[in-house]
Amino acid sequence: MLANIFRSRDQASKWENNFDALINDTRGVQLFTEFARKHHAAENIEFWLAVKDFRKKQLQGDRLNEQARRIYRTFVSNQSEKQININDVIRKDIQRNILAPTMTIFNEAQDTIYILMKTDIYPRFLRDDCFRCLTRPSGDN
Repeated sequence: MLANIFRSRDQASKWENNFDALINDTRGVQLFTEFARKHHAAENIEFWLAVKDFRKKQLQGDRLNEQARRIYRTFVSNQSEKQININDVIRKDIQRNILAPTMTIFNEAQDTIYILMKTDIYPRFLRDDCFRCLTRPSGDN
């Protein structure tokens, strides 16, 4: 399955040296998400991607409210099964603003999750045997 996910050793090498290259590449996100799932941290990348998509759509009115509430219920709410790890100040700020959300409602939470992924999940991903196989020359098994 891993061989189907990445295009080349060069691509994996870019991911190894640049977290942004990994999370902004379709195949990189697939591989990173699969790793995160195995390590019970998929909610982080899923949230980050949901907010990225939310911002890209530039929604307004009811559609903005609906999408913001969906992200809130899925990742921010205290009752969420995929609750992300953000501090209470950020969580309460989102809760306070969810009734009249703006495009920036999740910015601070997304920045927090980005840092968490970059400093925790990403280094573990790079040390994982599955990823190491992608960057190893073909003859090194």
